[in-house]
Amino acid sequence: MPGNLIGKGGSSQVYQGCLPDGKELAVKILKPSEDVLKEFVLEIEIITALHHKNIISLFGFCFEDNNLLLVYDFLSRGSLEENLHGSKKNPLEFGWTDRYKVAVGVAEALDYLHNRCAKPVIHRDVKSSNILLSDDFEPQLSDFGLAKWASTTTSHITCTDVAGTFGYLAPEYFLYGKVNDKIDAYAFGVVLLELLSGRKPISSDYPKGQESLVMWAKPILNGGKVALLLDPSLGNNYDPDQIERMALAATLCIRRAPRARPKMSLVLKLLQGDAEVTKWARLQVNASEGSDMLDDEAFPRSNLQSHLNLALLDVEEDSLSMSSIEQSVSLEDYLQGRWSRSSSFD
Repeated sequence: MPGNLIGKGGSSQVYQGCLPDGKELAVKILKPSEDVLKEFVLEIEIITALHHKNIISLFGFCFEDNNLLLVYDFLSRGSLEENLHGSKKNPLEFGWTDRYKVAVGVAEALDYLHNRCAKPVIHRDVKSSNILLSDDFEPQLSDFGLAKWASTTTSHITCTDVAGTFGYLAPEYFLYGKVNDKIDAYAFGVVLLELLSGRKPISSDYPKGQESLVMWAKPILNGGKVALLLDPSLGNNYDPDQIERMALAATLCIRRAPRARPKMSLVLKLLQGDAEVTKWARLQVNASEGSDMLDDEAFPRSNLQSHLNLALLDVEEDSLSMSSIEQSVSLEDYLQGRWSRSSSFD
């Protein structure tokens, strides 16, 4: 069975399985605890309410040998992360057309979650390893283990336990535990930067201060020098209009202030080539960035240090929580992209 392991998270492992008729499946096994049981029930509750071509389908679930099992369809090409950065990386196979197809498909999935399903959902863990690809690179958003029902009565909900993946965490969520659909938009912006640049969200392979994809890309995007951002493996094999639209979408999605980020419905229209929305996006990007600041005074700062420490925690799991935090880092160092334990980002 270890040979069939295809992924693992903080409290789960995912194995490839096969039915007698040959159908391939992905089996997520969770080690039960009181919290995990609640997450298991919520994940089933949410995923069974969703029906969209770009969202993974739940095949079944069970409780067996003191293990919680979720069974999903298996997608042959693996994750976007594997195809961009890992074992399945092949620039000749995964070119610009398919990258753009992935971007549009994931935008459709998020627009559906936020605006078009009966009860809005916040995914909370949008990242390239949670975007699975079919044979023809049709994406499916997966892993709803951290997902929450969105509040329909307040502008946001506040989580005392910040969970997610460093490099994709929106500042207001990372610093203050503030959650609404704009945290998914931010994480999607990071995914767009991965598709454009071929770089990981966090990597110690780059010079000091450039380990963070967002911090490296922002000045390039703000300076209008998108060509400097592009994955060299693309060569000249891309559509310049699509590059512009994806760069505009990424620029708007990774803005620090949640109010400055667009709704996913607008991001989708932008990626689909809507002329009016493209014009609007150009104006937004060219407008002053002065308002793009977090509303610090609106939030208590008491937990700021522990939230910052979370990002620097040297862990193997890709899902983080606010437990066992030991390391100390200053806000100034974090914002300037300086980390004292860059080895944890390998």
